[in-house]
Amino acid sequence: MGLCYYCQEQERESYWKNYCEDCAMLRRMLVLHKPKECVAILKRCLIRDKHQIDNKIKREVLVTEIKKEVKKDNTTSEYNLRCKNKKEPNTKM
Repeated sequence: MGLCYYCQEQERESYWKNYCEDCAMLRRMLVLHKPKECVAILKRCLIRDKHQIDNKIKREVLVTEIKKEVKKDNTTSEYNLRCKNKKEPNTKM
């Protein structure tokens, strides 16, 4: 049938139409709502601003610090767990 005129990736809905399903839906949304409103919604949902990026960095740093503290506080190492409470074979019959 041919490729979509907008995205140039997917097949068109039909031979007589110019857009694929997704691009046709985007076009309908732009006609139904104002393009400025659609752009504002997409910016708010898909694009991170400086404040959001800073919050994400702080959260990731905090999580990694907590993980490091948990590892330091955990006194039982793998070696201690393997060696602890070794039972001797029961020789009594």
